[in-house]
Amino acid sequence: MAEEIREVLNLLNEKLAGLFPYSLELAAPGDLKLLEKNARYMKAEQFQSLVENIKKDGNLSSLPLCYREQDGRLRVLSGNHRVQAGRQAGVEQILVMVVADEKDVDERLAIQLSHNAIAGQDDLVILKELWESISNVQSKLYAGLDSDTVKALQGIQFAAISEQRLQYKLVNFLFLPEEIGSLDELLKETAVAFASDVVYLANLNTYNTFFDLVVKIKKKCMIKNSAAAFLKLMELAEIGMEQMKQVEVIDHDHEHLQGVGHDQTA
Repeated sequence: MAEEIREVLNLLNEKLAGLFPYSLELAAPGDLKLLEKNARYMKAEQFQSLVENIKKDGNLSSLPLCYREQDGRLRVLSGNHRVQAGRQAGVEQILVMVVADEKDVDERLAIQLSHNAIAGQDDLVILKELWESISNVQSKLYAGLDSDTVKALQGIQFAAISEQRLQYKLVNFLFLPEEIGSLDELLKETAVAFASDVVYLANLNTYNTFFDLVVKIKKKCMIKNSAAAFLKLMELAEIGMEQMKQVEVIDHDHEHLQGVGHDQTA
């Protein structure tokens, strides 16, 4: 049976050559060489859950990535825990992806680390919703969430805005050293002046208003560079802050005089 599968895989690999950077091979988990150093670790609770899932499925649900070394054996670059769990689950043969072209040591390490690093992050609010929507206990066990994660989800009582659903625009400004110093001081003063106001998130319309304002300043002051226009905007903001301070002083003095006049009348 294994030989028949290998023949089919060879035909498939021929069809995929040039389109797919890997070849598919059938391998025994015990024959695969594991990484000697692996920065990615898995808690015992998670690993045991993975073993139970493989037993239930009958095989791995995602393919390990391997590299064929000079001795002809396959070294697992990504999926070491899956291979180990497959061994414990008693799986005899698994399907693996094998890097098609030759890689030096640096390239193989880069692949290993990239597969560990590019794992994404969970939106805990959505994760909580999905977890709580599972009614079957066995299905919850299959989901593989460890006890720490479940406890963390239980403590979530708020509705958050998921990062991937936000519509945002990234704006970069370049400043000279002396300019960034002045800008930093002004931003600190602004933060102090509005310390009582708590802003969690600015609406996208705020960006549009800001952008229109920068364009107006560029036209009015004959400025071509956006960073220079932004500095001009900061200068105007500084003038506005000084005016606000003067108004506050006048209001305070006026209130004080009213208070004195009231006391004298009384």
